[in-house]
Amino acid sequence: MRTAPGATSLLEPGSAGTATLERTGRADLMTATTTTSQELDRSEPASGEDSDVSPAEPQRSNLAIWLVLAGVGISVLLGLVAGARAGAIGIGVVLVVCAIFRAVLDSPVGLVIRTRTIDIILYGATAVLIGALAVATPSI
Repeated sequence: MRTAPGATSLLEPGSAGTATLERTGRADLMTATTTTSQELDRSEPASGEDSDVSPAEPQRSNLAIWLVLAGVGISVLLGLVAGARAGAIGIGVVLVVCAIFRAVLDSPVGLVIRTRTIDIILYGATAVLIGALAVATPSI
């Protein structure tokens, strides 16, 4: 193995499982060539701007997720008071509301999972399935 003068090379592991370093000669800092890979530090912005300043980023509202959580809570209470069928229909209505929020709002906090189309289809299909099961199941 060839190494540059003054370079440090890694030898094979010793008997204790630790690797040893060998210095091959006097290091001349002016002529020694080193190869390093330097990654961009992602914690600092590349343009040198202050990282806390984001003028173009709009403030997103949490109203949609709070309304959905309130609807789920009301549906659970409805299920306890009026029966499981009423609670399941309530959850189906909440899922329809989620689909509407996802279709109308730009990026509702807590409701964005995939693309807009996939989210609307999944919320709507789940609402229809839960509603159909709530109505069709005779024992609840």
